[in-house]
Amino acid sequence: MTEAKTKVFLTGPFQIIRDDGQDVTPRGTKAKALLALVLLSKNAIRSRAWLQDKLWSESSPAQGAASLRKELSVLSKHFSKHRLDILEITRETVSINLAAVEVDLFDEQLSPDRAELLEGLDVADPEFEAWLTVERQAYWDIDTDSDGPVLAGRGLPVHWGRLRPAVVVEPFEVVGETPDISIAASSIRDELMFLLGTMSDVIELRDARRQEGPVEGYVLSGSVVGAEGLRVAAQLTSTADQVCLWTQRFRFRAKETFDAVEEIAMKVVEALQLRLRDGYWSEIWSSRVTSTEAWSAFQKARILESQATEDGLQDAIRQYRACLEFDPGYLPARVAIGFCHLDMIRLGMDANPAETLAMVEAECKQLRNLNPTDPYCSALHAFTHSVAGNTSEACSLMLAVVERFSGSPELLGYYGILLVYDDRAEEGVSVCKKALALTPHPPIWIEANLAIAMMMTGDKAAWQHAHNVLRVDPGRVRPRVVLCMLSAAAGNHSLARRHARQILELQPGFSVERWAWPGCFKNRQHYEKGVRLLSAAGL
Repeated sequence: MTEAKTKVFLTGPFQIIRDDGQDVTPRGTKAKALLALVLLSKNAIRSRAWLQDKLWSESSPAQGAASLRKELSVLSKHFSKHRLDILEITRETVSINLAAVEVDLFDEQLSPDRAELLEGLDVADPEFEAWLTVERQAYWDIDTDSDGPVLAGRGLPVHWGRLRPAVVVEPFEVVGETPDISIAASSIRDELMFLLGTMSDVIELRDARRQEGPVEGYVLSGSVVGAEGLRVAAQLTSTADQVCLWTQRFRFRAKETFDAVEEIAMKVVEALQLRLRDGYWSEIWSSRVTSTEAWSAFQKARILESQATEDGLQDAIRQYRACLEFDPGYLPARVAIGFCHLDMIRLGMDANPAETLAMVEAECKQLRNLNPTDPYCSALHAFTHSVAGNTSEACSLMLAVVERFSGSPELLGYYGILLVYDDRAEEGVSVCKKALALTPHPPIWIEANLAIAMMMTGDKAAWQHAHNVLRVDPGRVRPRVVLCMLSAAAGNHSLARRHARQILELQPGFSVERWAWPGCFKNRQHYEKGVRLLSAAGL
């Protein structure tokens, strides 16, 4: 006979029913909200800092931390009174033991049949309200063929978003007792922490010396041996199955120790990007030798560029130029500046698109003359054609690139959006899905493009993929534009207006006419439909 468990209902009013049928729901609104925040997180665990930000975002840090401590103390006493051992609190995290409870959204036998997720849970905090809006829209799809919303899937909730991979950097093992070897091992690890720190927007960096308990993610470890110079081994291992994803050895003469530290650290980070996120794309730009300073500036610029906001793109251009100050001949940075300018045109952010396009075309021609086989240059060439309205030619040029470099999520993602512009959205969906499957943690903008492509094909999965992006990065504008259009098309005008307000908060200069560059679309009806739907939302 199966042992009865405490049941938690997230649909309808938040409720906890003990195994004997007694209602043991906490009274406080923020207590309920705190438990919901944890339960709807991956593996039902959240950091105390994240919870504090969601429930006391308008309080000072000290006051917010004190309020969280008080709320956790009240909850602990409440569950202890009712003989429930489900809440686990540490100095850093709060978690719920899913083995001790049954949650309606997670259990087939408790299939939710209520009207709303966390119905009536009203917390006067803008961060919580924004989180709850995303959660409600993610779990409930708007079905225009029925009288009400329909739950999007059963069983375990689908967390579409690929969260930042957690990478734990361990101290490098020292083989040999000489001071030089110990210093080299410590220096390599410190350099790794510094370089990985520049990628904080795309990885969750952990220091093994300060880490408590196991981590779901990846471990970066290695050893330094003092034998006829310096021998270094490094490896990247998945904690899920203990599979070694990458390993490499390096050998240097004793007098090259300082240069070895920088080179090893850069190679390890590039390998991490290759295996976890960028696939072959990272080899395209990492194959060009440059200084640590230029490399770090380039990495920071890539993160800014991926935000796809007006401020982010402008900041990325400045950072790429800073990279070129360290290394004027670093081709990836020069090409990336061209892409940033084209993105500002494509996304309706450039006030003088014709002038900007002419500038990028001239730069692209010069770069291609100097580097005729470089795939990044070829991709830029394809996009200049797309922005100029030559969509079929753009697809042909990009196809030639992805046939040579099919292992790059980024290049496939480029091809996918070009297919959408060429009125081949179904093909674009297929290509974007393939791009997302190439690495465990692909760039999130690819999924934003997938949402756009699915919206154009009428596939309702566009809802989930747009939410997927917002779960990972709530500040992105493009998935919010997709949700605004989908809401307006479904006749849910209050939801569409809510998304419209959030779009204007994120991009104050946004207007319906500039939601995209009309010249990119082979079929202008897609652009015009977007204008109509966004206008209906009040933009």
